[in-house]
Amino acid sequence: MPTTNFHYLALFVTIAGPLMGGAPLRAQGDCSVMEKALKDANAKTHVTPTHVYITSKVGGQTFTTEMIYAAGSMYMKINGKWSLGGSIKDIEQVEQQNTQHNSKDTCSSVKDDTVNGEIASLYGSHSETAKGNIDLQVWVSKAHGLPLREETNSDGGKAIISARYEYGDVKPPL
Repeated sequence: MPTTNFHYLALFVTIAGPLMGGAPLRAQGDCSVMEKALKDANAKTHVTPTHVYITSKVGGQTFTTEMIYAAGSMYMKINGKWSLGGSIKDIEQVEQQNTQHNSKDTCSSVKDDTVNGEIASLYGSHSETAKGNIDLQVWVSKAHGLPLREETNSDGGKAIISARYEYGDVKPPL
C-alpha cells in the first residue's frame, strides 16, 4: 500500500472507526447481537456501492467528510478533494486490527425506527474506555441489512460524529 494511502487509512480509522463497527462492543446484554449485526452490515457496505456523508463536531468546530465504497476501493473527500483511501481489502485489515473489546460495554436493541421511509433496527451501545465514554447508535435496514445512519457521542458531547448512508447510483469519484 503506498505511503499516501496510509495517511488516508489512518484518517479513516480516526473518523469512521466508531461508525463502521470499530467501537468496543462485547460484554453484556445484547452486545453479541449488536456486534454481529454491525459486522454483517459493515461487510455489506464493502460490496455494495455506498456513499457515506459524515459530520464531525469536535472542540466547537464542525468538519464534513464523505466516503465512497465502490469498485473494490474506498475514496474520501476531504476539503473538497476526492482521494483514493485504499482498497476494501486494506480497509478490512485496518478495521480488524482496530477492533477493541471492553468489559464495560452495554448494548441494546433499542427499537424499530424509520430512516428516510425505510424500517430499521436501532442498536445502541455505551462503552467506558480509558479515554472516556462512547455512546453509539446505529440504524440498520431491516430489508437490506445495510447501515442507514449512525451517531457517535464521545465524552458527553465533546466529540459528535453523525453519518448517513446512501445507496444506488454510487460510482467511484476518480
